[in-house]
Amino acid sequence: MKKCNAVRWGVVLLALVLAGCGSKSASTGATPIGVGVGIGVALTTPTGVSVVEQGTTLEIDAAVSNDPTNAGVSWTLSGPGSISSSTSTKLIYQAPTGIVGAAVATVIATSIADTTQSSAATITINGTPSIAQPIIFPANVSIAYATYISVAGGVAPYTWTVSNGTLPSGLQLDGSTTQTIGVVGTPKTVGSSTVTLTVTDANSATASTTFTIVVNPQTACILNGTYAYSFTGFRSGVKVVRAGSFTVDSNGNVTGIFDSEDGKKPQVGVTLTKGLCKNYGQNRGYLQWTTPGGGETWDYATNSTLSAGQLQENDGSGVIGGGQFVRQDATAFPLSARSGDFVLGASGDDGTGRRYALVGRFTQDGTGAWSSGSVDDDAATPLAGATLASTLSAVDANGRGTATLNVGSRSLPIAYYVVSASRAMFVSSSGTAADPRIVGEIHAQVGGATQSNAALSGPAILSLWGSTPTTTKPVQPASTVALARLSNANPTLGTLDVVLDVVDQTTKDVNSTVTFAPYAVAASGRGTLTLTSASSTRNFVLYVDGTGGGFVLEPSSSANNYGILEPQSGVPFNSFNAAYFVGGTVNAVATSPITLASQILFQLGSISGNITGTYALDPTTGRLLGQVTRNLFGGTGLVMYLVSPGPITHVVVMGDGVNSTYSQIAWLEQF
Repeated sequence: MKKCNAVRWGVVLLALVLAGCGSKSASTGATPIGVGVGIGVALTTPTGVSVVEQGTTLEIDAAVSNDPTNAGVSWTLSGPGSISSSTSTKLIYQAPTGIVGAAVATVIATSIADTTQSSAATITINGTPSIAQPIIFPANVSIAYATYISVAGGVAPYTWTVSNGTLPSGLQLDGSTTQTIGVVGTPKTVGSSTVTLTVTDANSATASTTFTIVVNPQTACILNGTYAYSFTGFRSGVKVVRAGSFTVDSNGNVTGIFDSEDGKKPQVGVTLTKGLCKNYGQNRGYLQWTTPGGGETWDYATNSTLSAGQLQENDGSGVIGGGQFVRQDATAFPLSARSGDFVLGASGDDGTGRRYALVGRFTQDGTGAWSSGSVDDDAATPLAGATLASTLSAVDANGRGTATLNVGSRSLPIAYYVVSASRAMFVSSSGTAADPRIVGEIHAQVGGATQSNAALSGPAILSLWGSTPTTTKPVQPASTVALARLSNANPTLGTLDVVLDVVDQTTKDVNSTVTFAPYAVAASGRGTLTLTSASSTRNFVLYVDGTGGGFVLEPSSSANNYGILEPQSGVPFNSFNAAYFVGGTVNAVATSPITLASQILFQLGSISGNITGTYALDPTTGRLLGQVTRNLFGGTGLVMYLVSPGPITHVVVMGDGVNSTYSQIAWLEQF
């Protein structure tokens, strides 16, 4: 059995140091141990192992809850290998040969008595060793550093050596004999070193990789450039929304501007008076700046291109929340570079604590004027297909501009921050505490006002969230979060299928299926979708972006649910390669748990870290179920969807905790 060394993983999840192995941990006890995740069906193996060598076999046993006739399960297999034999309670899996590195297969056991109950197990087949090109972040002189390289396949124990070149002064291998080796230490000098690392397994098979480690001066920050960011959170139970821009220079100095609304101290166009960016190590650090109103500190984690990442605030200022940042494209700053058709969506509250969200579309000309605008919202007196109009101002050197959104007969001042010609972030900026507090995004609408039912012809994943305010502050609102997959659309009939996972108030509805749900999309891109089940009817309004995504509103829901629809590509998913992810809570609906995941490893059915666990992928839908050792995003159970495969894999995550006050939506990006 390989041991996980908690010291070797120098990465943070929440405020914890992640620990992990480069392969799936396994128990060698005699009692069968669970290897699958799901509902109503328990999957075990005699030794608790779901890792096999190529050419060998593996037994998986199934036990079904609430199975009065002992009907057992039916089995399906996706991926390499075959089912050697099976019964209603047992399967013998035959692993293939000729595997380079490692491969994965998925076994799904579905209850015969109740086909809504099923579990899946990921089987890892180890072949000859192979090392994928590692992602190496820069280091800093005199700052502790750690980066990790993993081998797929092979047989433990492993021997790691530097076979060519020399590691930077102060760095060394950590001595691991597992599938993951750490390059750790404190660099002493500025420069770069290119090395070749070779691993030899117990069968004397080898694999090598060559990479370069750059060591920067101590003051240099990982981030470098100009970034737009958006943020949601809470101050004493009151919603906080924010958007801004910050610039990090080569010496780690930070300048910028932001707009924020929190019901107590609205801040419009606030300029940072002093700021700095520091590294914790690898891909994470902190931003610290002062404003005329005081100081703030933000933890951040970034992807390998340093172009985007996640940030969170919990610095004693009373604000708790999280958000995203993205590098800005200055060539898109002129109004003339941003003419075209767009959709938009935003959420927050109406200024009294009542949930408020809006979705819509518009056409923008080269002067920033909007036409052909349409908007829906969930105000106390809601708007449906009302007129949306505005004229954007030119932006400053930070990519910040202003406008007033005319939403029907209402006026909503905003500040907006350009990300690219096809994307902007915006936030309400009236400067009046009683006005609506919302934050959202504007995305290009491909094809403009020529949409149709075909806009939803491909599968798409919906992230949905909302909240029902409490009458007593500062108790936080009850939240609702959901993930859904839309598929099998028939544009001619106007129907599609939906699989919905909901944590709503104090109940949860996991893997609920609605077939032949009626939908319609008008030429403007405004659409409707109705989901009817035995217990309820849910009505959604959506504005599609012409690529299979868009913004969604459920105006009649008690929690005023709002969400983002993203097209899903790569179906069916024959594999989910090992990958590190960065991400965290988005559009927080509660003060806890706000999670920043700087590095979390999904590999061969295993989730690594002090928050360890397992996952299994349904390759036909991209739906993953996970089970972890502690509360994460609002539950120890996770429902996830693989939205898009590599080279940059995007995963949406929902904690499935029964207490929905603490459930959150998170987005993870492969780095």
